[in-house]
Amino acid sequence: MREKRAKWITIITILLLGTLLLLWLLIWPEREHTVYADDSTHSVRKIMADLRYERRIKLIRQELDRADEEEYAHLFLSMYPIASYDTYYFSYWRGLETFKAEMVMENGRELAGTLEYLQERDTALETVFLGLDPECLEEEYPLEDSLLPMIRETPETSWEILVVNPSMEYWREKEAQECQAVLDRYEKAIALLVAEENVKVFYACDKEWLVCNDSNYAEEKMPAENAATMLLAYYIRGEYRLTGENLEQRMTDTRELIADWYRNDRKVDGLADTALVFIGDSTFGNFTGSLAITGVVEAFTGAKVLNCGYGGMAAAYGDSECPAFGDLLEAIAEEDGSNIDRMETVPPAVETAPTLKSVAAESGNTVIFLVFGINDYIKGFSVSGEDLYDPNTYEGALRTGIEKLQELFPEAELVLMTPNFIIYNGYGTNPVGEKGYVFTDYVDAVLELAAEYALPVLDQYGELGINQENAAEYLQDEVHLNESGRFETGMHILELLGQIDP
Repeated sequence: MREKRAKWITIITILLLGTLLLLWLLIWPEREHTVYADDSTHSVRKIMADLRYERRIKLIRQELDRADEEEYAHLFLSMYPIASYDTYYFSYWRGLETFKAEMVMENGRELAGTLEYLQERDTALETVFLGLDPECLEEEYPLEDSLLPMIRETPETSWEILVVNPSMEYWREKEAQECQAVLDRYEKAIALLVAEENVKVFYACDKEWLVCNDSNYAEEKMPAENAATMLLAYYIRGEYRLTGENLEQRMTDTRELIADWYRNDRKVDGLADTALVFIGDSTFGNFTGSLAITGVVEAFTGAKVLNCGYGGMAAAYGDSECPAFGDLLEAIAEEDGSNIDRMETVPPAVETAPTLKSVAAESGNTVIFLVFGINDYIKGFSVSGEDLYDPNTYEGALRTGIEKLQELFPEAELVLMTPNFIIYNGYGTNPVGEKGYVFTDYVDAVLELAAEYALPVLDQYGELGINQENAAEYLQDEVHLNESGRFETGMHILELLGQIDP
């Protein structure tokens, strides 16, 4: 019995000593420990790196083998996490059945090893989507020795490089000089790639709507699913592409954006007990999540944000197929949204309207934002009439709605918003209705009502800086704001919240 016990004690002691020795080797990198083999001297750190590389490259190669066995002609590799990128959209938008490798190449050495294996397999690939993180490229494994030769040796392959777009939180964790050094590496790597004929480089690190809203990210270097899908939509449409002609300007824009946001995150404090309610048309109702106006405001305030938007809804009555503002007010008052539930896809208002009274009662403060007008113009509804409260006119419906909301929520702050700039119908200059109203008549009506009721107003039409020259940068179609436009609106709402101090 004693002999067995002594034997086990000896075995356990050896194992413990071995574990301690391994830990000592790993956590004391400053001191050089060497082993000798074939008259060569190698640091322990290098040996450990070699072992890690061999293990990881084996796993990467197994994935590439699987892609080859399944005969994929389109491959998605990356140096940063791409779990949120759904290859369904490569198929849906471009007809490319694409294999996505789950293993992330951590450095230039792994990138070089992966590309080398692709060459060894001699597989004919039509498209390679490559997520590139220039920050992770070591000097001893430059693109000139790995990626560029591969690109030049496969002129029949289209290489689409998706440069990493880290969140602003990621940049803030670095010293300012380090940020610039990393961006220098970005610019150097991209400059090499855009010169190649069979390469397209896409990049969004200069897009404020993406990088400045941390809610868009699942990880610092990986967008959340909704943002990743939107990025793919831009890339697949050929937008956000870097070229030799725009590289310098876009990198300058990136540097300026990071510098501008580096110390100021734009967050509005003190609103954790506040309910922010957004009532209106598709300006709110067509968008949810971090890319919506409501999502932007929520991310920067920490308030309880309620989206009560309904796409297609006008302020005035007159469209038998779509409810009007008055119907929405009834749903709010009766705490029942069944009267406005007329669409196959349930708009946010259907679920939100019945809850507003209870939420407002529970909140310390409530601010209600109200926006209508685009649909009133599109449908040709009158701006005003002899009866100031005629719900069949735009002004009458808004006036009635303002007073009803003040009755339902006497302690709440009500904020009016003008409809945003549009491209539709000659930028809103073509007359509609019997009296020949133009779009600015609806805008002016909101400004006049704000003055009449002494209410704060956000003039989306006049204050966002959108005009005929730059409308395509801020609108996704002829009437709806895109991600940049919605983010800009969100920023103006934050400024207004700071002014009214709810």
